[in-house]
Amino acid sequence: MNKNKIITTAAAAILGMSAFCGTADAQETALPQPTQSNVEGSLTKALQDRRSTRTFTDKEISEQTLADLLWAADGVNRKDGKRTAPSAMNRQDVTIYVGKADGTFRYDAASNKLVKIGSSDLRKAAAGRNKFIATAPVVLVIASDTGLTGGNKTISGLNAGAVMQNVYLYCAANKLATVCCYAGDDTKDMQKFLGIKENITPLVYMPVGY
Repeated sequence: MNKNKIITTAAAAILGMSAFCGTADAQETALPQPTQSNVEGSLTKALQDRRSTRTFTDKEISEQTLADLLWAADGVNRKDGKRTAPSAMNRQDVTIYVGKADGTFRYDAASNKLVKIGSSDLRKAAAGRNKFIATAPVVLVIASDTGLTGGNKTISGLNAGAVMQNVYLYCAANKLATVCCYAGDDTKDMQKFLGIKENITPLVYMPVGY
C-alpha cells in the first residue's frame, strides 16, 4: 500500500470512529409535557391560541383595542423610553404605520398617539397579491430605519420580528385575527405611498381584525 492510500485509509478510519463515538454518546431526555392553560389573557393561553388567519369579518376595532394593540406591539413600557419589543443595542429602529378606513397614520410610541400622514387607504396599497389585507379593518406596516441599524438587514429583520410576535400574541390573547405578510423585496411603491425616505424599509404587513 503506497503512502497516499495509507493516509486516505487512516483518515477514513478516524472519521468513522468519530461518527460512531458521536452516535454512541448521544442521549435523549424526555421532557415533561408543556404546561397548558385555560386562563384567558395568560401568556400560556396566548401561545396555545397563536395562529395565522387570512379571513376577516367587517367588525371594526375599537379605539381602545387599537391603542392596546399598538402598545403591546412596540409601545413604551418604562420611564427611560424603552419598549415592549426588544431591539438590538436599543436602536428602536422600528416604526409602525397604521391603515384604517379613515386614512393612514404613523404610530408615535413616545407620545402614545397616531399621527395622520394621508387620507388614502393603506389597506388597499398593502394588499398586492394578498388581497385579504384589504378586507381587514386595520393593517399594520412594520418598517425599520436601516440608518439606525447601520444598514444591517439582519438586525432590522430581528427587531421587526420581535414586534411582529408581540402583535401575534396580543391578537391571540384578545380574540383578534392576524397574519404576517412579507412586504416584498421592492418596497419603493409603499415608501412612496407612506412618504418615507428610502432608508426606512417596510418589512412586514399585518392585517388585524375579527
